[in-house]
Amino acid sequence: THFHPEHAYGAQVFAGAATYLVNRAQAEDLTVKGAGYLEMFRGLGEPVARQLAGVELPRPDVVYGQAHRLDLGGRVVHLQATGRAHSRGDQVVTVPDVGVMFTGDLVEARQFAIFPWFPPHDIDVSGTRWLAVVRRLAAEAPRVVVPGHGEVGGPRLLADVRDYLQLLWDETRMRRAGAASEQTHVEEIEALMVQRHPDWSGREWIAKGVACLCAEHTG
Repeated sequence: THFHPEHAYGAQVFAGAATYLVNRAQAEDLTVKGAGYLEMFRGLGEPVARQLAGVELPRPDVVYGQAHRLDLGGRVVHLQATGRAHSRGDQVVTVPDVGVMFTGDLVEARQFAIFPWFPPHDIDVSGTRWLAVVRRLAAEAPRVVVPGHGEVGGPRLLADVRDYLQLLWDETRMRRAGAASEQTHVEEIEALMVQRHPDWSGREWIAKGVACLCAEHTG
């Protein structure tokens, strides 16, 4: 669904037995940022580094533009590039005949949206574009949603992420007009979001989301 290590770097296991399909932006992400992300993840601790031992960057077998229709022999799977959101190369995979949608990290279950906002090294994530993408996906109302992290669910997962991103954007934009510091904005928004979703994990990503949206608002 996108180039980040925990989603893409296991592709070498299937070399020769399956076709690795990505969209053009995802292929570019792998080429330009893949090695850097591999090293960054290895620096997250010995357990992660051990899991990444011997990993080689996957090389796509097929690179498509905006959409690809894959016939698996009696079942058709659709791959659709969404445009820049969580990353530049996000793609959604749907199985239309059973109403299943694989979202990657565009959607998480019971977790605050992961904003890979790491200036100056990586600033491709866009909160406003992400919100627009999730609005479109929610309108499709799939029967089953397979998120990037967390338990499989239904269309409510898409609605939860849509509503969270909308609130994050509204609260960030409202505070940008005030005289308080960005750190104050972050603290206030974090408190609000945790109050709304006390059982969600990944609270550290709220501040990244605010920083990303602040930069987009300034731009």
